[in-house]
Amino acid sequence: MKRFILAAALLAVAAPAFAGADQYGGFARYADSGSLKPFARDLGGVLGSATFQSGRSLGLTGFDVGVRFGGQFRPSAGNLILRNNGVRAFGLPWVQAEVGMPFKLSGFIRGISYQGLTIAGGGLRYGIYAESDKPWAPQVLVSGVGHSVVHADFSASHFGANLVCSAGTPFFAPYAGIGFDRTRLVVRQSSLDPTLNGREVSTLESRGTLGVRLTPYQFTYLSLAATMAHGQAGAEAGLGVRF
Repeated sequence: MKRFILAAALLAVAAPAFAGADQYGGFARYADSGSLKPFARDLGGVLGSATFQSGRSLGLTGFDVGVRFGGQFRPSAGNLILRNNGVRAFGLPWVQAEVGMPFKLSGFIRGISYQGLTIAGGGLRYGIYAESDKPWAPQVLVSGVGHSVVHADFSASHFGANLVCSAGTPFFAPYAGIGFDRTRLVVRQSSLDPTLNGREVSTLESRGTLGVRLTPYQFTYLSLAATMAHGQAGAEAGLGVRF
């Protein structure tokens, strides 16, 4: 129990530190035409993060609620909006809840109001195999997620999809996922280049995830993962209760 409490405390402290202060507040000052797509790629990379921690679907009447964090270790080379604002590692925390439904489906919602961003999202998962808790039984699901983002200087929408597989024991379960992120960014205001106001850009990028879910106590889990989104390395973490 002491180790689990320590892990929870480290996640609570490390996530905001990883994200940094006022990551997106420099958008109006530094947004130019060349930085919009790199910014959209990086934003989509963190929006699409931390949406799963197993290839096993919840099953009918299942329930999962917890906190998530997804981040990127540095902005893309062309993302001068974040780089000129002094941002290094960055990311987003989430509150997420999931419920099991019939026909091997489960649905989830997530959201946050953070550093000037208001984000609402959710998605569906479908388990390709029947749910099983047998040790090392393979579990595979497909997952889709969408987000709507509002900020004083920009707005965005995101859609992502993933194929996820996992296997393990009730206490230790590695998982892996591959997928993509499609992000649409709309400039609301740029003081650097006012001609960009109203400009729209879209990106479509790949992502990969490799992680592990630990269940030290019944119904309670901690997940940790490494990610590679549009060629940029990052990390994910989650802490929750799952029935």
